Amino acid sequence: MKRQFIAHTSLPDNPLLFKSLIGRERLSEAYEFEVELLSKKRLSNPISLHNKILTVEIKNKSAPTRYLSGYIEKISYAPFYKCDDRLYLYTAIVRPKLWELKQRFGYSIWQHKTVPDIITEVLGKAGILFNNQLIEKYRTWEYCVKYNESDFDFIHRLMEHEGIYYYFKHDMGNHTMILVDAPQSHEPMPEYETIKYFSTGHSLKEHLTEYLYSWHVSSITIPNTYSIDDYDFRKPRAELHTAVQTPSSSIDNSEIFIWPGRYVESEQGQFYARVRQQAAEAKSELVGGKGNVLGMAPGHTFTLSLPNDIKGDDHGDYLIIGTQYFLYEKPYVTDYTGKVLNTVTNDLSNSDTNKNTIQFEAIPASTHWKPLAVTPWPKVTGLETAVVTGPKDKQIWTDEYGRIKVKFRWDKDSKKDDTRSCWVRVATYWAGWRYGSLCVPRVGEEVVISFVNGDPDKPLVIGSTYNQENKPPWELPKHETRVGIMSNTKGGKHEQANYLFLDDEPNNESFDLHAERDMNISVEKDKKVTIGGEWVQKITGETNISSSKSITIKSDTHVNIDTPTTLVNNKYSCINTTPFNMNVNGENASFNGENASFNGANTSFNGANVSVNGANVSYNIVNISGTKIDITQKEIDMAKRKIVIKITDFLLSHNIISIFS
Repeated sequence: MKRQFIAHTSLPDNPLLFKSLIGRERLSEAYEFEVELLSKKRLSNPISLHNKILTVEIKNKSAPTRYLSGYIEKISYAPFYKCDDRLYLYTAIVRPKLWELKQRFGYSIWQHKTVPDIITEVLGKAGILFNNQLIEKYRTWEYCVKYNESDFDFIHRLMEHEGIYYYFKHDMGNHTMILVDAPQSHEPMPEYETIKYFSTGHSLKEHLTEYLYSWHVSSITIPNTYSIDDYDFRKPRAELHTAVQTPSSSIDNSEIFIWPGRYVESEQGQFYARVRQQAAEAKSELVGGKGNVLGMAPGHTFTLSLPNDIKGDDHGDYLIIGTQYFLYEKPYVTDYTGKVLNTVTNDLSNSDTNKNTIQFEAIPASTHWKPLAVTPWPKVTGLETAVVTGPKDKQIWTDEYGRIKVKFRWDKDSKKDDTRSCWVRVATYWAGWRYGSLCVPRVGEEVVISFVNGDPDKPLVIGSTYNQENKPPWELPKHETRVGIMSNTKGGKHEQANYLFLDDEPNNESFDLHAERDMNISVEKDKKVTIGGEWVQKITGETNISSSKSITIKSDTHVNIDTPTTLVNNKYSCINTTPFNMNVNGENASFNGENASFNGANTSFNGANVSVNGANVSYNIVNISGTKIDITQKEIDMAKRKIVIKITDFLLSHNIISIFS
């Protein structure tokens, strides 16, 4: 007997016979077929069929042969039971190779890629055949993470976000995933460009082997507006909000608002809002039906043809978005009387006839079908730690915003450089316009990361933490009362640091401030320092004190200056409103200058030797007294009217003395 359905497997001599297929296939879904197979002999190792291709060949007199092909994901059987006591029954669950992506679970990072680029990479690594027929231009994602999810869910949520969908083209021994995003990407199944509809009991249907006998239309209302918004810190004042109106079948003043929209440009927001609106509109008007048209498959279009006696506006082109298959082969065995035994268990078939049914769902072919956003976006519910990374020769790696690169604990890539993450913003307790606090984590440090809105694509460093390799700056718990901050010289040792310590040890409280090299203090107005005890300053270099006005030093007791030499580089005036005593406890006291003047009602110079030297020396003195006056100048000019000299010993050691009255 010539069979309409033939099952092809990897088993030698193809011993399995097709019995039935019940399955579901839709746009942007991994199909599932339940295929019943029969065998005259019990298979020695049916498990060997796991992950092997099963193709159902569908023969049709009026159209090319069609195939339904996939991988056997599950097989079940009753080893001690024979169907009708003659044939062994095996049931296989068949799915596309795409289904295997559900077994690839974990974490991955993509940077500077478009969604089609990411899909291509994921499908390529899995060995999945696909054909890219995308028309739209897609933006480049700076950073995109597969987070604690399967490859299957990952690419599906990205496709739903971008408005990309797919269907399958089946061949003998294979199937191809077709990526599409526009109505013009669809075409009819060969020989099924036009499909006729006949109602039950219509006389003309007897002349056709394939036709539709059930047709119904459904319509639902959808929201009037789809709006979307987001935020980009690089353009904090940018208006990214956008909205798209639904043209028809909508509820007035209703709105779906989406935040965050996961975009950084207003044009991208307009695109994503339109995708969400088109996804809703595609389900607002649906047609469905039944028939025995074996050429109906998702992703293909057809033109509906109605009999002349049926009036209506349903004539037109449609895109099939989903099908359900109920396919049965005629029985293979007969009883001893020659009567065919019924080996089909479904009510749609009996021993006398072979009824195959395909249920379908379709939309007008001009409608932009988009997948609904049903795949959950992963949400990070807690904090994570990561290691700061950078180029091999860098200890600090940052950008103009103080952002850093990190490597997450779950990142299995062997690289530990600046390529393992996006630039990650670093939170601080104060951030304003050119003011606030800033501390850039350094390469090798462990940081604590949160995620904005729980989005794994938006990490945010909120702090740092110590570990066995990076311990606190002072010994604990020995210095448990100490708080503060300690930096480290770039490329330097631990002790090369600037630091500020506050120690709250009772009776030993202290404040330590240390500059590893230079300390610069700037005060715009006043600086006041109050010290309850001693003030000790030890300076190994020079000390310079400069003031545009006066400098006042006040002490309730005295001021000690202990230095070998006190140098005044400019004019020096010593003015005292109270008695002034200057004691020089040394062997010699010298006053040297081009002009030196000592004025006073009583001025005394006492010493074993008093020497006054200068090119021009002027003395305005009332009394000069002393045991001995030694005048050693070659010439002394005294211009006063009256000179009284009372001397016990007077020594003239020069030839000329001129006294003018």
